[in-house]
Amino acid sequence: MASLNPGRLMMARTVEHLSQRQLSELIERTQHAQIPAAKISRIENGLVECSATDLNKIAAALDYPIEFFNMMSEDLNPLDLTYRRTAKTRISEVNAIVGEYQMLDAAVNKVTNKLGMAHRPSWIDALAPRQSGPLDTLDIDRIAQRAREQLRLESKGAVPNMTRALERSGILVVPMRSMGESSEYKQTSEGVTAPALKKGSPIIGYIRRQVTGDRMRFTKAHELGHLVLHAHHRELTKKQMEDEAHTFAGAILMPREDAESTISETTMLSEFVAIKAGWGISISALVMRASALGLISADRKRSLQMQISARGWRKMEPVTVDVEHPLLFKQMLGKAYGRIDSPTEVTVDSFDAVKDLGVPFRYLDFWTDGLKAESEQVGVYERRFPDDGDTQMMVMPNDCPTPQDVSMK
Repeated sequence: MASLNPGRLMMARTVEHLSQRQLSELIERTQHAQIPAAKISRIENGLVECSATDLNKIAAALDYPIEFFNMMSEDLNPLDLTYRRTAKTRISEVNAIVGEYQMLDAAVNKVTNKLGMAHRPSWIDALAPRQSGPLDTLDIDRIAQRAREQLRLESKGAVPNMTRALERSGILVVPMRSMGESSEYKQTSEGVTAPALKKGSPIIGYIRRQVTGDRMRFTKAHELGHLVLHAHHRELTKKQMEDEAHTFAGAILMPREDAESTISETTMLSEFVAIKAGWGISISALVMRASALGLISADRKRSLQMQISARGWRKMEPVTVDVEHPLLFKQMLGKAYGRIDSPTEVTVDSFDAVKDLGVPFRYLDFWTDGLKAESEQVGVYERRFPDDGDTQMMVMPNDCPTPQDVSMK
């Protein structure tokens, strides 16, 4: 009998948005073999063992390595993730995100261990508040200032590159395929992390497709807020946690002293456009930050929001903020399974990486914004996800970490 972890079969199926019946049909269509949905259900529930023949057919149909199904992994409670769920969020979407995050977390920690790198930065737990109940804006501003110090940012001024600051501190920033990449599933959130996880490297996942650079920056700062503020839940509701993370993101991206010297009750909407250009923060987020600090009245906030809506800026604001591309996980894979050709280009032995990590190459490729595979030099091409049409700009070379920036123990 094959050594199959039933939970891994369920994980792969949910990540690929397949029901048991759909998986059965996929096997029949691609492998010209029959594994009834009822049998797949019994395998997943541990009622019957999976033969080596059936496992090979399942793996081939899903295009997953056999090693994926043999691995053990700890179940991740969906409630441990900060993914913002609404009444419109499909359970299939939540399950796919949970499954992909588990795959990503296992891969990251295996590579981290292989390289002998340090895991969770101690400063996150050191800054995490322990008292019960929500924090006020002043408390969050103070914690955000201390976080800026740990991110090696000046106490004042715009954040040049939010992604690079996070990666320098040992926090991995990774685009996730399951987060809004298919138009079939309604996008209800743009970021995810797991602040309650006490072991392993912290990971911030985010949606990549058709999201502006300013929104990506805010999303990453928002998820950092969850990591820092909610490592100890503190008896908060989901809404309270989201509100605190929003306030934290604003405080990281525009410290209180900067906001007080930049925005006032008389600041015109046209001036907010100029502020966005200099700070890389959306106009809507700037208005909310000013309101949270009491720099504008409730009436002024309402007036500005009405103007934003009237101009159609809810969907598309003026001023383009460049998209920031992560590099840390890409360089880690290069060190572990190949070579780092340049700060933004990595070549890996895809066979070794896939076999060792038990993850399809297309996910490693997506999580790193693109890998080169050694096999392609001899005409063997790995399967990749289709181009999603992004027009993302690459970061400038002088803003990229060198291989030495991947800190070791």
